[in-house]
Amino acid sequence: ALWSGEEQGLLGARAYVAQRFNTAAARDQLAVYLNDDPGSGKTLGFYMEGNTAAKAIFDRWLLPLHDLGATRNVVEKIGSTDHVPFNEAGLPGFNVIKDFNAYDERTRHTNADYPERMTDEALRQSAIVMASFAWQAAMADEKIPPQSTK
Repeated sequence: ALWSGEEQGLLGARAYVAQRFNTAAARDQLAVYLNDDPGSGKTLGFYMEGNTAAKAIFDRWLLPLHDLGATRNVVEKIGSTDHVPFNEAGLPGFNVIKDFNAYDERTRHTNADYPERMTDEALRQSAIVMASFAWQAAMADEKIPPQSTK
């Protein structure tokens, strides 16, 4: 999915969730929402939003990617990205952890924040991690549990 409005209050993701997942049957069709927002650099794993049941699944999926540098899923949460409206709607949504090697507070959201700051190697690695997780989710017999709202 692709939309805008993240910086203006997650407007695009909120509208997408409201339009596409407004019934239980529609919500049941989504395996998982995987978000890649926090800048350039290699993908290291996922923020698991306090969801230890999903972390056990994601940890299994991450094992074959360790040689690419994707080695950790953390239980902690990250806010202000487009996965949040999915979680608020009771859907399993997670955001990647990035290597911030070339993307920090001095460049993020400034006139120095250009695609050229992303290396081909990091882009390939991130694409492989995301494709692997999307494939695993599509092929899984088990449902990825959403974050508990309790």
